[in-house]
Order: sequence, then structure tokens, then C-alpha cells
Amino acid sequence: MSRSGPKRAVRAAVSSLAVVLLAALAACASIPDSGPVRQGAPVAQVNDPLDLDFNPSPPEKGASQQRIVQGFIDAASNPKNNFAIAREYLSRSMAASWNPDESVTVDDGRNRSYDDQGTLWRVEVTPVANVDAVGAFHPVASTAPVGLNYQLVRENGEWRIAVAPNGVVIDDPTFRAVYSQQTLYFYSPGWAYLVPDARWFPARVASAATRVASALLAGPAPWLTGAVATSFPKGTQLAVPSVTTAGGVAQVDLSSEAGQADPVQLQRMQYQLEQSLGSLAQTVQLSIEGNVQQVPSLGASALPLRNPPVDSHPFVSRGDVFGSLNGDTVSALSGMSDKIVALQPTAVSLTAARDQAAVLSAGGVYSVRKSGEPVRVDSRSGLIGPSVDPDGWVWSVPLESPRAIQVTTPNGGEPHPVAVDWPGATAILSLAVSRDGTRVAALLRTTTGYSLMAAGIVRNGNGSPLSLTDPIELAVPDGTPRSAAWTSDITVAVLSTTSGEATSIVQQTVGGEQTTTAGPASGRTIVGASGLAPYVVLSADGTLLAPTGTGWQAQTDKVGAVAVQQGQP
Repeated sequence: MSRSGPKRAVRAAVSSLAVVLLAALAACASIPDSGPVRQGAPVAQVNDPLDLDFNPSPPEKGASQQRIVQGFIDAASNPKNNFAIAREYLSRSMAASWNPDESVTVDDGRNRSYDDQGTLWRVEVTPVANVDAVGAFHPVASTAPVGLNYQLVRENGEWRIAVAPNGVVIDDPTFRAVYSQQTLYFYSPGWAYLVPDARWFPARVASAATRVASALLAGPAPWLTGAVATSFPKGTQLAVPSVTTAGGVAQVDLSSEAGQADPVQLQRMQYQLEQSLGSLAQTVQLSIEGNVQQVPSLGASALPLRNPPVDSHPFVSRGDVFGSLNGDTVSALSGMSDKIVALQPTAVSLTAARDQAAVLSAGGVYSVRKSGEPVRVDSRSGLIGPSVDPDGWVWSVPLESPRAIQVTTPNGGEPHPVAVDWPGATAILSLAVSRDGTRVAALLRTTTGYSLMAAGIVRNGNGSPLSLTDPIELAVPDGTPRSAAWTSDITVAVLSTTSGEATSIVQQTVGGEQTTTAGPASGRTIVGASGLAPYVVLSADGTLLAPTGTGWQAQTDKVGAVAVQQGQP
């Protein structure tokens, strides 16, 4: 067995390397109304005119088997001219069938092992993350080696690879230089919100706009299917597999199915493309089978809300008042304060309009509205902090019964269960509905430790939550997780105890990477915030703290509960 060390410095100098995105991202072009993302025709491959810092060498004459395998893996980092150099390492039949765009395995770039058994070579890499067939980024749950098998044959007297796994292997530094996160946008079912769907595209690639548009037309990632809407009529594809950009305008030519759209739908289609292509073009010119469409912009009243903000002042229950905290003063929330305080709340979730709250107290979960008296909507024992969605549905679940989620109408009607499957879950520590009402984040205790999951909310035609989609698992922070909260439309923060009373906070992009920072001592509850800090933390002794500079600053003390804000008026 032989081992290769870190890649040469030239591999690290790949900052302007152009990479062809996953075939499914580039290729998916038809819109399903149910089921998994479907794969469409590939984006046309043209010679990439961009200069590349990394130009791998073709196979040398008389190269050994190991050098052929190593050279192939290195060359697959360069997609120029449809991975032309990498394909030179393959046999003629394999070169024609190999699909480099099926997936990306990101490894640590160190200690790759090469083990041969005659003409069969096994390469083991230590994974860091992977990008799947629709471009979603997944941190790995295990760093156990991943094995890749390569079968070699003689062809015209030279060793060539006759069998190779689809996809490419890229070391972490190269991946970070080559790929960047792009956000596709879909709609909430009622068109009121834009919902982000993070994907990973290669940076500085001439065909990037084509790939973004193709991915958007292919529909949302599987875990969002059924929870979000797209404006494009079913079956819509790119009429020509190329989106050109000039002067900040993206020219998008759609297939005939787009002609089924009414004027408002066309406006939504154009807006959805503009938001998804935001880093590549400022505006979009739509065509249908070559016929330019004059589509006016959506009016201000019809614009969906993107990344709903919250008030820069936290809402807290302190003493005999519930309301916004300004300095050391809590200003009562009109029509709500006395009702909430009377319940002696331990957790509160407040609607954007501030006319309804879901409140956890010793007696259970209550729906509190400006009109009428509080209504107990869940009296089960062991309930965790509730959540309230934009339609006023109150979500509640017992800690020890993670699958027993139920929702109740604002007026306390008959509750009904929400179907969910949390693999291996034995308890649920946090359940947070996103501010747009399309997703939940759940912090779970499992048979093997802890898990952070996100799932889409499937509703019926009346907006009633029915089930959660199959979840995606996000990275689990170190320590003992205590609380999770949405801090934006695409990030979830998890507060964990690490050692003694020390804590850490991990912000996880759903479908992306994470960042970790030190939390405050004795932190117990985290909620999303606004202004200079994306979150605030309530400590065990009732002190509310906010990050400032490199430390934490007390905002006030004697706080009984800090509210989750689902937006602002």
C-alpha cells in the first residue's frame, strides 16, 4: 500500500478554476408537481474560454497503474472542455460513459491511500462533506474512510481505467476555491414568502446562469417537495440549454409549456428567476420559444417577503409585564401583556403581527390573542416550548414523544396530529417553525446521541399542516445541545453546553456550512434577533445576553421568558 501526502501548492492555487456543476443541476429542466427531482436534458457543453490556474497533465507514456489512478483523480478537478484531460486517463468506452457530475466527494486532502490487487485499485479518502445529485451540501456524519474502486486495462499498450465511479473527488481547499453557495428561491404555497433552497455551484464558470436556471426549473430539493411552490407551469424547460447574460440582463428562453402561464404567473416566474440569479444578473428577459415576453415587474403589494425580519428589541416576560425591551425598560404589548404574564410563561412564540402568541406555562400550551381570553390548546405533560406559524396554527409536542406533534387553530379548535418520522429519535428538545411557515427545525435526542433536522411542512388546500417531509440531517454540534432557533430564513442556531457552564453556538446554513462561536456561561435558551446580533441567549439565572465584539453583554435580568419573534408588522 502507498500513500500520497497533501497536494502540491499548485492545487491550492486553483482559485479561478472553472468547474462544471453536477449534471442533475445543469440538466434537470422539467418541473414535477410531486415526487423526487427529475433529470432532464444536459446543458450544452462548450469549450470553456476561461483561463485556469490549474492545468493537469495528460497521462504520460508508460505511466504506472498508480500514476494513472492518481492522475485521473487530480485531472477530474478540472472540467475544461467536458473534463477532456481526465477522460484521457479512461478507456474509450469508459470515457464515453463516465459521468463526472453525479456527485462531489469533498475529502480532507491528506493521507489518501492507494491499494492494488493486480489491476483493481482501491482508493480510500477521508470525507469532509459531499454535494449530492441536486447540488445540496451535506456535512458528513462520519469521517470513516470512503472507498473508491478503479479497474485498469491495457489499451494500445498503455494503462487506462476501464471502470471508475461516477462523480469527482476534490480536496477541501480546492472545493472552497471552486464552489460557492447559490440560493434558489421558491414560494410559500400562498405566494406570500420567498423560500430559500441552498445549492452549490462552481464559481466563475461561464455557464453558471444556465445551471442556476436549469436547477430552478427542476424544482425544489427533495426535502422541500410538497412544502413550497414554483411559479413555472409543469413541464417547463429551457427552450435552448443556454442562458446568456449581458449588461446585467439574463436572457432566459423557456419551452412552450411556459405559454400556459397567465400574466401574474409570468410576473412571478420572472421574479423567481431574478431572485435566484441575483448574484449573476440584475434583471431577466423572458422568452417563450424565442418570442420575447414583455413582463412588467410585480407590484409592491404582490411582492413576496424574503427573509422576514424581526424587531431589534427582544420581547420578554419580566416581572409583571410582557413586551419589548428597550434599555432596561419593558414596554407592555397592548392587549397581550397582562394575559401572557398571568400565565407565568416559560416559553413564548409571537406572531409577526403581534396579535397572537403561543405560550408554555405550568398548565400546558395556550393560544393567547388580543381578542378573547387565553385558550389552552394542549394539556399533555412534559411539553416543550411551542411555536406559532404565520397562519396562527399553534405547534406543540411533549419532550419524550418526539413524533406526537399536534397543531391547533388560533381559537383553540380540535387539535390534530402532524405526521412525522424522526429516524432514531427518543426525545425532542426544540421544535421551531420558520418565519415563512414552510419548514421546521428540530433538535432531537437519538439512540446514538443528538441530531439537528430540518423538514418541510406539507399543508392541505386550507393551509392546515398535515405532515412533515422526510427530513435532512444537519451537522450536530459538539457538547450537549439545549436549544435551537431560526436566525434567518436559511440559518438555524444551536446552543450547546460544552464543559461545565461553558457554552457554544453553532450557526448552520440549511444545505450549507456552519460556523461556531463561544456562547455565554450558563446559557439555556437561544432565540433569533436582529440588529448587530443574529440571536440573544437567556441564561439559567434569568439574565438576557447579547453578543458584542468578542464577548457577551447583559441586556437585563430577572427575565422569565424571551419570546421567539416570527417577524414584525
